[in-house]
Amino acid sequence: MRIMVAGTLAASIGALACAGMPSAGALGEGSALHPRIVSADTSRPPKNALVELDQPGYAVVVLVAPGHSATLLYPADSATDNRLSAGAHHLTLQVPDLLVQFDSVRNPDRAPRVRRQQDSSILNPGRQRYDTSTRSRQGRLSAITPSTPTYLLLVTSPSPLVYRRILDKTAGVSIPMVETEALNAVAKAIKSTIPNEPREWAGYYQRVELRKRN
Repeated sequence: MRIMVAGTLAASIGALACAGMPSAGALGEGSALHPRIVSADTSRPPKNALVELDQPGYAVVVLVAPGHSATLLYPADSATDNRLSAGAHHLTLQVPDLLVQFDSVRNPDRAPRVRRQQDSSILNPGRQRYDTSTRSRQGRLSAITPSTPTYLLLVTSPSPLVYRRILDKTAGVSIPMVETEALNAVAKAIKSTIPNEPREWAGYYQRVELRKRN
């Protein structure tokens, strides 16, 4: 269960954390893998990302919002082959509309009407091709406030990163408010889906903006 912090205090904590947080960087220790996010498009929210793997491996991309949620963006579904060759790859991303915070002050009629989220979990975009158990998680989506920093997190492994395992293992995982802790918590949740030791993995994060232009 997340600890709810009142408006101004939450914004202050976010600002302090953000001040000392690089906009991009690597995660993981001791891995021979060195993936990175080369760039994300400048649309808000981003619709694609250029990633680079130095070795072949399985890849997932998650949108991480500290203190709020983690949303699986790639692979899009269980039918997507997320094993990538070494080199650069353009990955298509679809951020759920409900996560994007409209300007409710200037445009109150455009503010999305969504249920308040009590628990943070890795979610999916909720497309119609998902099965019933997956689509049921749509109800947990809630808009991310403009003061909340958001990151794309790329995680790779030589072992399969299975779509269904990622959804099941990370459902209900608490997302810390501190950015480094949030990114590491999500990466470790993904690592836990790898069935065999040594569970090698590596990650890379990049900050992105979600708010749509008015």
